[in-house]
Amino acid sequence: MRIGIIGGGIGGLTLAHALRARGFSPQVFERDASVERTAGYRLHLNASALAALERGVPSPLLQALRASGTGPESFTRFSVLDHHGRTCLRLPVSPEEDMLMIGRRPLRAILARDLGEQVRWGVRFTGYSEHADRVVVHLDGARDEEVDVLVGADGTRSRITRQLKGQEASRPAGIVGIAGKTPLTDVTSPSVPEALFQGPGFAIGPLGVGMFLSTHQPRPAEAQVRAELEPAYVVWSVAARLDQFSGPPEGLSPRALVAEAHRLIERWSPRFHHLLEASEPESPAAFAFVFPATLGPWSSERVTLLGDAIHPMPPTAGAGASTAIVDAVHLAEDLARGPRAEALARYQARMLGYAPAVVDEARPPLAWQRRLAHPVLRVVATTLALPLVSASLAVLDAVRAPRPASRIPVPGDAHEEARQ
Repeated sequence: MRIGIIGGGIGGLTLAHALRARGFSPQVFERDASVERTAGYRLHLNASALAALERGVPSPLLQALRASGTGPESFTRFSVLDHHGRTCLRLPVSPEEDMLMIGRRPLRAILARDLGEQVRWGVRFTGYSEHADRVVVHLDGARDEEVDVLVGADGTRSRITRQLKGQEASRPAGIVGIAGKTPLTDVTSPSVPEALFQGPGFAIGPLGVGMFLSTHQPRPAEAQVRAELEPAYVVWSVAARLDQFSGPPEGLSPRALVAEAHRLIERWSPRFHHLLEASEPESPAAFAFVFPATLGPWSSERVTLLGDAIHPMPPTAGAGASTAIVDAVHLAEDLARGPRAEALARYQARMLGYAPAVVDEARPPLAWQRRLAHPVLRVVATTLALPLVSASLAVLDAVRAPRPASRIPVPGDAHEEARQ
């Protein structure tokens, strides 16, 4: 069975590997000229995504992925800060849950390995024609291709979703982010709030403007693992309502985006401005927060969707890449069980069973950001409520901490004498 995949992002490349492992012949069509064109920042892969990768990609690739990022040791706390850089709340994260923090560039580069000509780079998909016995894929400036199944993994502006469901895949959430990367060096490290070396954090400031920050410090890896290591950096993202921007951010140069981010956090601590100013020159980019416009069933025996093409979500849940990976492996597993039409129906029902709950996890942070735009609520939250919650959690941590095993005193024991 020949399976066409529109989009060579995280979900599409994972699907290609998972299909190959089950004897299918996948063909990925990707508009980027090469994997080197990959943009983006650090991503969070949760335990479900890592379990899916174990079933979907070759073991050497999974080893390379783990060696290219950091594990639970880099995410022991999530912190909420005020715009002065003071930590108002520390939320402990269970060290027992498997996770991987990895840059989008190394993640995509590793997933593209070994696929060879099964990824066609630099081709633009324009539409498809579905027939009883095949799907014809239409490409700009290239001959049509015929496949047995077509998968839309082409993101929040999916052409396949638009044709299959008659509407866009995403709708604006009303929030726009400006994100960038700042090298983590001896010069920039003093500007990073100390809490961020234990895990990501979110700072909230006047008028409800928020800033997400996270440090990324991959460890050196053994040569035989073929890791894709990035230099240490801080990823930052300034998020605000669209009407708080001085103008449409689309089309602004990276330098102009940094200037706009400076303006949005004008009354914040200088440490945040230092991080913006030291960002990699070409890294800043603007992106709209979106929610699904059409997260519901569709009717087709040969065309299906995964990832942002069906359930786009804001980055506030940190689950977009993870959910796309889970989708991809589920789809490959269902197709392997066959028959084709029933397999696509099983996949669709399963995905629509878990995706809405994942999207919903991204909603509360945005709601709180809107509420904290009120100056009185923000002051009360950052000076009273959040510090009180943080102190209570610290007490609970201390109570739950394992106590040392009791010792049976031995006459003349130096430890026992020291206690008496």
